Amino acid sequence: MSIKSSINKVNQLIQRFYNASQDNYSLERLGALVGLSLLIFIFSTLSPTFREFDNLIYLAKTAAITFSLVSLGQTVVLISGGIDLSVSSVIALTGLITAFLCSTGFAFIPPLTGDLSYIAILIAWFVGACIGAGQGWLITKRKIPPFIVTLATMLGLRGLTIGISGAVIYGLPDNFRWMTESQIGFLPMPVIIMLAIYISTAYTLRKTKIGRYCYAIGGNETAARLAGIDVDRYRIYFYAYSGLLAAITGTLLVSHLNVAIYSHGDGYQFTSVAAAVIGGTSLSGGIGGIWGTVIGVAILAIIPSGLIMLNAPSWSRDVVTSVIIILAVMIDVERSHARKKEIQIEASQSVTTSRYLNDILEHLAKRIEKYIGTTYFRLYLVDQDTGDLVPHESFLHDNTPINANSMGKSQIALEAQQNGTAVLIQDLTRNEFNRVKLMNTDIQSALALPLFNREHCIGVIELQSPGISALKEDSIDVLSDLARPLLTQLEDAWLFESGWLIRQLRDALRHLWDDLYLGRLKLAAWALSEPQPNTTTGEKGQSLRELLVKSIEALKPEESQAISHNMRIYRILQLTYVEEQAIEQIINTLHISRRQYFYDLKDSIEVLTDHVARSHH
Repeated sequence: MSIKSSINKVNQLIQRFYNASQDNYSLERLGALVGLSLLIFIFSTLSPTFREFDNLIYLAKTAAITFSLVSLGQTVVLISGGIDLSVSSVIALTGLITAFLCSTGFAFIPPLTGDLSYIAILIAWFVGACIGAGQGWLITKRKIPPFIVTLATMLGLRGLTIGISGAVIYGLPDNFRWMTESQIGFLPMPVIIMLAIYISTAYTLRKTKIGRYCYAIGGNETAARLAGIDVDRYRIYFYAYSGLLAAITGTLLVSHLNVAIYSHGDGYQFTSVAAAVIGGTSLSGGIGGIWGTVIGVAILAIIPSGLIMLNAPSWSRDVVTSVIIILAVMIDVERSHARKKEIQIEASQSVTTSRYLNDILEHLAKRIEKYIGTTYFRLYLVDQDTGDLVPHESFLHDNTPINANSMGKSQIALEAQQNGTAVLIQDLTRNEFNRVKLMNTDIQSALALPLFNREHCIGVIELQSPGISALKEDSIDVLSDLARPLLTQLEDAWLFESGWLIRQLRDALRHLWDDLYLGRLKLAAWALSEPQPNTTTGEKGQSLRELLVKSIEALKPEESQAISHNMRIYRILQLTYVEEQAIEQIINTLHISRRQYFYDLKDSIEVLTDHVARSHH
């Protein structure tokens, strides 16, 4: 593959993630906008004061100073597949740093008053960005879950702010009070700052490479890694940006209140997540946008103010807000379920009439590449007679099959079959290579998933990836969803092409009138996929016999084809197995030689097997 075609493939992959995310996000944003309009209408109708222009400007200013920017940073992190619970503590710490440097200085740094106060602000912003970047490093390089890292950071920084604050810090310089107290026209400066940051972030997400990478990483991290995106580096950027916006919020709060205290930002970690989710950003990543968050911020800013004007109890604000958050999360969960259902439906499309094993494997390989990202796919199918795993074609980039002689069996596939559960190795560098038969020299993680159809194992799917931790726990769920609609077809195609079905059918035809014998055949369990409870062996055999006789009758052609090859196939099966005539009698009836009879009998059994495989569900 040429370098140019590789680049085009990567761009197409990233654009596909972005387009899919926007299609789903538009509906969520529309729903949030309708909810916002309904709230404004209700409060404006019930309270004339609420709809006054000055009140609306005040609400916008309050939101801009408090949680709007941290909600923006939270949105970026959520889209990339993470979460940041540390924003409240970063707000408090960076606000205290600004106030501390301006009032008393630190060590060799004298008090930064006058225009030097801007240096204090820049230092605080730098600290906020570094905290975010440090969290991103722990998440990406040390493989610690984002929830744990950011929760621990939130608690640790909160304790640190309490320890260093001592008391409330007053008497801050007036130089940066303009950030919250001035205005241009009718717009307060905080609103202008908020809009400038929102617009630039929205442009970055929609029009630049880093924005498209953000959606690609959140939508499918494995595919993003395989597409050549440095996932770890960009994820550190996203957390650093969240920390920076939290630090800016800390500066705005200090500027507005003219005081610094460790309690600044309390609860904003939850409010920011709520605003993003209400605006349509998915908690699972890959879906969301900035203007939906604007709507979510507006909703969360309007509710407390509107309830106050209606003289509602103070506790009602938290109740109403919590209900809205729960509804938003419920919608996100339903959306996630809908995406899983879409995967299952798409996995079963275009092969519903196929009974050829290679067609099904190629279809499954393409779906795995699309939804999981890896193109290193190997399938093992269970030999029904011995129970052994039989390796089948593996697919690399462009579905190029590996030489079967070099394929072998991975130990994790055998473990998955024996234990009946998935085996996931996220880092093969930790002395795990002996458990995996590598499909390429750069493989770093592997997954084996047993396939169960009608409560018995029919095979194992093995995926491999060149990225460490590229295959994760959610890859197991996605792979199960992709494979589940194809299991019956996969088993039928394998049983037919391996010759098992022909052997079983030939054996059943030889004992067509022995119900006990037929009931004990494995063919009965396969053909009678939904047996009645408490069915005896004889009853199973009788059902199988009726099925085979019916299948033979289904091969009977029209009377106009009485001399055709199809008619001879039907007559040989009918005379040999249903009527149980002797060979000499059949030869005389059909006017064929003994050699021709055995040749046609073999052909007839294959045709019957093909018919049974086609009609099996």
